[in-house]
Amino acid sequence: MNGKDLDWLLELMAIPTVSPLEGGDLSGFVTAQQSFIEGALARGWQVRRHDHPPLADVLRADLPQQVRAVATAELLAAQPSVVVGFGGPQPVARRIVLNFHMDTVGPHVPPRLDGEVLRGRGAVDDKGPGVAALAGITAAFDRAPWLAEHIEVQVASVPGEEGGAMGVYGTRWLVESGCVGRLMLFAEPTGGRVFDACSAAMTPMLSVHGEDSTDDHPARGHNATVALGFLACRLAEELGPLAEKLGAKVCVAGVHSGTEHNRVYGSGELRLNIAYYDEQSATALAAEVQRVADNAGEEFAARFRDNPVTCRLLADWSTTVRLTWLKRGLPALANRDPEMEALLGTAGFPRHDAIADGSAFTCDAIWAPAPGRYVAACGPGDLDANGAHTPDEHVALGELSRYADHCRDLVLAFGAHVRNTELEGTT
Repeated sequence: MNGKDLDWLLELMAIPTVSPLEGGDLSGFVTAQQSFIEGALARGWQVRRHDHPPLADVLRADLPQQVRAVATAELLAAQPSVVVGFGGPQPVARRIVLNFHMDTVGPHVPPRLDGEVLRGRGAVDDKGPGVAALAGITAAFDRAPWLAEHIEVQVASVPGEEGGAMGVYGTRWLVESGCVGRLMLFAEPTGGRVFDACSAAMTPMLSVHGEDSTDDHPARGHNATVALGFLACRLAEELGPLAEKLGAKVCVAGVHSGTEHNRVYGSGELRLNIAYYDEQSATALAAEVQRVADNAGEEFAARFRDNPVTCRLLADWSTTVRLTWLKRGLPALANRDPEMEALLGTAGFPRHDAIADGSAFTCDAIWAPAPGRYVAACGPGDLDANGAHTPDEHVALGELSRYADHCRDLVLAFGAHVRNTELEGTT
């Protein structure tokens, strides 16, 4: 990366692009994507796509409810994807697609340089890796102009990765509408290692829909706080050991009923996030959630019978307590490809078994796998060590430069591989 690349990155990071699912407004994302286009064009790239899915596509029943609940034509128009390309249009077998997400978690943290460290939202997740990758790929085509006749590289700048959107209106849409390649690399922080497995996640919500009361008449209300606290404990008891056995991760997350000390809240929600690496585990964990929910009414009755605080709740448990799936059935990523793994290795991107040590994480790469493609997450920095999703998000400039160099070497190696394959086909 040179000084102009860093200036471009600082410009992108200065534009707030907090996901609307994280409370961000819709004003900045279009501006950031336009800045991305202008920076890419200045480096010799061409715009391949600049669009978004139709509303009906995002409202499909098999997609996460969190996204369907907020999706509008206005939101989608304000969250476009951009795909830029280098090299002439080529068939999928001669194409690399590198994907990074322009949206961030909240709140926005303005960028600043701290010596050789870049701080601010998007430094490592994910604007920094995206700009570094594009700079490195540009350097490859500058060094070897013959590449443009043999391979094509596309860089996709997408929305909707953060906030539980899971890439539904960004990466998923692009993949399903043809933005795919022989090698598909997602520039997520992996310490420069190749993670060819990513978890998917499902989100059950337990909710209570009853009547409120006051501290003067606590027995008159459906006490959602007590119900949800009981359910949180039961789900933790049953799901925790099972998830550990299956190599999955269960997060018993937000519980909300109310904030006052003198109210009985009759409504509330409990949400969980369950990350898994394969369909079998997902099925087992979902069944366990359902079993706990189905049995909770009887267990609650056995424990709280004759308790005046819970008498109304006990009487109406079956009609006031519900299990709803906000997100379910998403595919996990798990693929291998010795040919592409070797190619990545020669470029300085070693494969890492991220399931074995639990370092695999959830990202929008889950939408990309199919026969004839190798899909992996690979980027500079580390989600935890570099403070992604925290006020301390940062990345060393040297790490971005090394990533750019490795992306350059990867494109050179891929081009040589394609050209050699062509030559072998003519002899």
